[in-house]
Amino acid sequence: MGKEKWLAVIIVAVGIVAGISGLFLFSGEEATRATLPEKVDKITTDIGITYLPVTPGIADYYRLGVNYGALVTQVVAGSPADLGGVQTGDVILSFNGARIEGQPPLLSMMLACPPGNNVTLGVWRQQQTRTIEFFHR
Repeated sequence: MGKEKWLAVIIVAVGIVAGISGLFLFSGEEATRATLPEKVDKITTDIGITYLPVTPGIADYYRLGVNYGALVTQVVAGSPADLGGVQTGDVILSFNGARIEGQPPLLSMMLACPPGNNVTLGVWRQQQTRTIEFFHR
């Protein structure tokens, strides 16, 4: 192979490596912020929770006792979810009667429920199912 072909191969290889490396530098949070409208942050803050979708790996790691839903990782103090009794570590199994499994994810369900409505959650806590209700302001 001539010098020109080797140089072309090296340039292409460096470009591929740089492109792949760039993918790992772009976090999921940045991707979410880049693709969701600004209004999403306000709406989800009004509900007052952050969560992880429950996968088989998450269920096993945290020994949840259920293999679907949304694991609550944070509850904002004074939020509707907090006032309704949602706790960190709860697994939300349903949102207004719709089971949280596959699609649509919990975020889509929350966004489809505008402020001014009551929210009913089916929650798994301490190996028991509970119902939690609160007003989405």
